[in-house]
Amino acid sequence: MVFLIIILLLIGFLTYKFYKFYRKLSVLKNVPTISFLNVLIHLITKAGPDNRWRYSREILENEGIAKFWFNGEWVLLVTDLELAKDIVTKSDLYVKATLEESYPGTLFGRFYGTNVVMSNGDVWRRHRRIANPAFKNLPIHVFVESAMKLLTVMERVDNKPIEVKNLMHRLTLDVLGKAAFGFDFNNLEDPNNNYVTAYNEVMEELSNPWYLLIPFLRYFPRTEALKKIEKLNNLYDGIVENKRQSMKLGELKEKLNNHSADLLEYMIQACNDPENQTLTNEELRYNVAIFMLAGHDTTANALTTILYLLAVHKDAQKKVRDEILRVLGDDLVPSKEQQKELKYMDMVINENLRLYPPIAQLPRRLPLQDVKFRDHVIPAKTPIILFIYGIHHSSKNWEDPEKFIPERFENEKHNHTWFSFGGGNRLCLGTNFSLIEQRIILCALLRKYEVSLPENSIHKDKLKIAHANSGTMGPHPIPLIFKRRTE
Repeated sequence: MVFLIIILLLIGFLTYKFYKFYRKLSVLKNVPTISFLNVLIHLITKAGPDNRWRYSREILENEGIAKFWFNGEWVLLVTDLELAKDIVTKSDLYVKATLEESYPGTLFGRFYGTNVVMSNGDVWRRHRRIANPAFKNLPIHVFVESAMKLLTVMERVDNKPIEVKNLMHRLTLDVLGKAAFGFDFNNLEDPNNNYVTAYNEVMEELSNPWYLLIPFLRYFPRTEALKKIEKLNNLYDGIVENKRQSMKLGELKEKLNNHSADLLEYMIQACNDPENQTLTNEELRYNVAIFMLAGHDTTANALTTILYLLAVHKDAQKKVRDEILRVLGDDLVPSKEQQKELKYMDMVINENLRLYPPIAQLPRRLPLQDVKFRDHVIPAKTPIILFIYGIHHSSKNWEDPEKFIPERFENEKHNHTWFSFGGGNRLCLGTNFSLIEQRIILCALLRKYEVSLPENSIHKDKLKIAHANSGTMGPHPIPLIFKRRTE
């Protein structure tokens, strides 16, 4: 009897999936299709977004939109600029798919929960109101302390290759731990300690592609993965509760007054407003978790790829260094005013983020009603992915898109062709956080070292991009040579 019920449920499930497949297919029949085989190979081989662009480029350059079947539904991939502009500016029409909608029943959804990045409407406004003050009071001292610590760790190395992807991830995890909730992971000096291992193991579990590719796997228990997540959640929960208690005892007041508080402390202060709804400890933990993902991996990958570009393009490296020495003089790190004068460095940063956007595609958006696009009708609730890597590498949007040309950012604003931090009112909260961190680290490194690419590097002809890990994009490991300057 039980077996018969299981068979009937399976038949019902498959019937529903086939109905869903063909119902949407009939509406989207004129939208070009990306082969499911390409999608499958892309996931299994853990290829980077440059590979996705390679197999979808012809369609997207011509049409600006394509569909592919994934995780039991049709998904649209978009590079058309007019539709892209609509998606990022009309956030009440194109709402973000929640993690539970995109990845129902997965560890990914359970770990990040409802947060300021993946929520909508009044829920998003509540989270945003609490998070906003934190990102208006950035802990610059943490960036500076971490930059000095980085130089100390590198002190014993001269004219030898250093694997910078790992180094930058260690650096930015330390920065985020201190800046987000006042916790020192000590990843730069002790990369194998328990807390770093716990964090890295959770990230590895969450990015396992098989649970996205084969949805029914999520119904099988993942006992070990849950234990790893519980360990990290206990760390976050303990920190949140301790800071709540510190607020009650009045111990945070001095830190808030002298602007040395961390992001979580500013959020807890904002939660004390009796006129507005607050966030629970669980919601605060979800936000800390998403800040760690968004601010750690993305900035680490951005620093890695910019150092690669400067190692390859020595003329640009010299121009950035000359600017640093001219603007900073004897100062080791730039002040707020000095950062505004680092014009060429900003061009290089922007061009790096165009070539290698740390987020290759924006989280799924779901139109709340049918949308007319050219000759197509996009049915309500159809998942739409804005393919940033494709927009940034399209010859329709950029001249010589595969070339490194920082000067393209000298005089022009690229409001709707450059989406490295998203756009519209859902622009990334951590934009300034990331840019300031990048400037400070580059100033510290380039005034002390000349950077070059080893002759035998696998990246000699082209940067090899790795699979997007939990949505973030970065290269395969890159050893670079750091030679101390003698001037």
